[in-house]
Amino acid sequence: MAAIVIQVSLDGRGPGILLNDGRNRGGNITTMVRNNDTVQWKLVANSGITSLDGINDTSSDVFNPDPALQRDGSWLGTVRSSPGKEETYLVEYTFNGVKYNRDPKIQVNP
Repeated sequence: MAAIVIQVSLDGRGPGILLNDGRNRGGNITTMVRNNDTVQWKLVANSGITSLDGINDTSSDVFNPDPALQRDGSWLGTVRSSPGKEETYLVEYTFNGVKYNRDPKIQVNP
């Protein structure tokens, strides 16, 4: 079981975001995980994003329970899925008082 941190920051060109999971960096990355890994989405300090408002699945659900808001403003989820599954999910966030979302992926490896 690994703990994966996905850092979330403003991309610098407008309302888009950059995601960095330690292996991949960009607006629409695919994060590789294994069953029982924990995934945490954290805002980079002073990144320009006001808040992370949600992490919600839009395809097959690899998290059980769904990621939840933590006291520090980050979101934490645990992977409970068989290898080979891939999920598209929404990172919902607020920038300059406007809510946005981005749709990266999580892929479960053996």
